[in-house]
Amino acid sequence: MNQYQNVEKIFEDFRPYLDSYWVYVVGIILGILTAIRSYMGGSECPSNQRIDGKIVLITGASSGIGKETAIELGRRGGRIILAVKNTVSGNKVAEKIRSISNGKAEVKCVDLSSLKSVQNLVKNLGHFLLTQLLLPKLKKSDQGRIINLSARAHMLSSINLDDLNQEQKFTARGAFAQSKLALVLMTIYMSSLLKDNTKITINAVDPGLVRGTGNTRRSPISSTYLMKTIMQPWMWLLLKNPVEGAQTSIYLAVSPDLVNQTGKYFSDCELKTPSENAENDYLSKELYEKSMALIQPYMSLKNSNLSS
Repeated sequence: MNQYQNVEKIFEDFRPYLDSYWVYVVGIILGILTAIRSYMGGSECPSNQRIDGKIVLITGASSGIGKETAIELGRRGGRIILAVKNTVSGNKVAEKIRSISNGKAEVKCVDLSSLKSVQNLVKNLGHFLLTQLLLPKLKKSDQGRIINLSARAHMLSSINLDDLNQEQKFTARGAFAQSKLALVLMTIYMSSLLKDNTKITINAVDPGLVRGTGNTRRSPISSTYLMKTIMQPWMWLLLKNPVEGAQTSIYLAVSPDLVNQTGKYFSDCELKTPSENAENDYLSKELYEKSMALIQPYMSLKNSNLSS
């Protein structure tokens, strides 16, 4: 039996299946699922720019979006400083970065819920203090970039300036959304302070809905093993994975096209409009001044050894 006859026999064996409408139904379903997964995955970073020799400090870099951002920027030649609470996981990420590139990677222990811990990180309200303490170093760089990881949840939030820590009415979801709104407000207000006398840009990123980041830990979908099992296929279909969630952060870190973009809000590697509350000039100014007052006891640090 020659090759042609073999192919013909295989075709004949599958003819009953090809004649059935079910094969077309399955094909259409798979095509739809693939299209949805591709759409929900979002855009890839469109820039191949390298950042050889640049110092990149990434918080929360031991897992999820922070981890994937650190790995990709390390692959592009950056000197990566992983600011993490879990140094065991952080060291594993650092080892991976060293194994795939000639770039350097080191781990610094920090608990961003402790202002003293943040101060100690820079010496040897977390993100806000960390940004303020790093400004002197960023001002000395050719073009420092600050990228704040916000979330779409900020659009559902408002801020009570008289109860910033939600001591009167606390919910985990409310605190998360408020913190993400605060990051966008800080981004927009600080950009106005920095743009006239520095080369520093500061922008906010919405990574989208990302699975595997711990954000669903307190959600009803993670309340029981049965619920998690039921929701797993839907989460795979409708949520990004951490690599996909990291693309916009990577884009803002490396793209030469964004050298003059500051005080903006990005999602899926595109400029987007934040919530109305996020663009409230009065609210952003008041929040900034109150935050500065809160961190003032920790602002005595005069220099940092991060560039050594």
